[in-house]
Amino acid sequence: MKFLLINPPSMGRYWKPATPHVGLGYLAEILLVNKHKVEMADMRLGMSFEQLVSQIKRFRPDYIGITAASLEYQKVYDFIAEIKKLFNISVILGGPHASLVKEQVLQYSQTDLVVVGEGEKTLLEIAQGRPFRKINGLIWRSKKDGIVTNPPREHIFNLNQLPFPKYKKFALDQYGSRRRSPENILKEIRYWHRRGYRSFGFNDDGFTGIKPWAMEICDLIIKANLNSTFELRTGIRVDTADEELIIKMKQAGFFFFAFGAESADQQVLDLIGKKITPSLVKKTVKLVNKHGLESSGFFMIGLPGDTPEKFRKTLKFARGLNLNEVRIYNAIPYPGTELYDWVLKHGRLLYTPEYYLNKYERLERDPVFETDVFPADERRKAFDLGEQFFAELLYIKTVGNTLAKPLIFISSNNTIRHLLIKVGFRLTPWVRKLQRLRRHRSYFSMLKEDKKS
Repeated sequence: MKFLLINPPSMGRYWKPATPHVGLGYLAEILLVNKHKVEMADMRLGMSFEQLVSQIKRFRPDYIGITAASLEYQKVYDFIAEIKKLFNISVILGGPHASLVKEQVLQYSQTDLVVVGEGEKTLLEIAQGRPFRKINGLIWRSKKDGIVTNPPREHIFNLNQLPFPKYKKFALDQYGSRRRSPENILKEIRYWHRRGYRSFGFNDDGFTGIKPWAMEICDLIIKANLNSTFELRTGIRVDTADEELIIKMKQAGFFFFAFGAESADQQVLDLIGKKITPSLVKKTVKLVNKHGLESSGFFMIGLPGDTPEKFRKTLKFARGLNLNEVRIYNAIPYPGTELYDWVLKHGRLLYTPEYYLNKYERLERDPVFETDVFPADERRKAFDLGEQFFAELLYIKTVGNTLAKPLIFISSNNTIRHLLIKVGFRLTPWVRKLQRLRRHRSYFSMLKEDKKS
């Protein structure tokens, strides 16, 4: 069988990605090792629809697989409709959005098959020609029965059995976590290291959840003497990172940590089940700073129990943490989540989910819901304060006080900022690239100083 796996174009403001799509990489690899043919199309890299059409005509796949998140899902549906106009090829949709809304994908789009949950085994069984009715984790159209929802796909608990994605063509559960072995992870790192890569990112917000596992990974990296750097940009829980582990991670090459702090108000943290305290956040960030490492904090506007006063308290708290970067976002209630149910009961949606999930770029500053104690206008003011703080930190930490002043002025002036965007220049991605270069240099300088002492 021949599969074309597509990462659809990014519709929002986000810039060119630095890494390939990990999920599609796993799917491609499991198909390839089972002797199926695969091509990739990562349209976030600037690939046009016309170029995609040419690829489909040349490759002539049996199936087209597409991944989708919930933000701007309608544009993915429209994208699928354009493909179906030109080609009589079955389209498979997977990813977070498909797993969230399930049958609705077939009700509101021209998708032929929906993969719910982990797709590796499901996609392989499709490739092997197994009858759709016998494939767990699949939702499909039957001429006789209409939309058919098969039993759910069981988890792959032994993750080591999965071939790690080599990108040739381009998780926690109720009882604990499923993890690859440290040896398997080092094997993947070595694979890319031999090909010249020296900077790696771990997309695992549970990396520090099992300390012995994380320590063993670090020990293997240290022993391998890879002279590389590692980041945990997706965030780690502050209640799982102690000083011993932070020191070990520094020795292995980790130099940047992100923390999901969410709020400085304990009532808000309790309502969302975060199970941390502001004092623990402060303690963990202080540990990271103590050892010369850099950190980022994620905070949310408008979570259950939040008010303008509590947000100002959160912003003051964030300013006092001595973070290298702060990101503040409006809370978004996804249908099917506890937050969505809470909003329906205690607040008011300002837009329908169909609208706000597809207009995220336009609504990034605007909240999609409000409460009596935290109305929409106050949420906009809170977002502006958060963006100003983000810009100050990013620019000052990257280029220094003198150069930062004009950059902060530009980023806070909507007229100038939109003019720059129209001519294709985005200030923040440019500064971020400079920031990453500075971080790598400062890390290796810090290691040299540690060795001297």
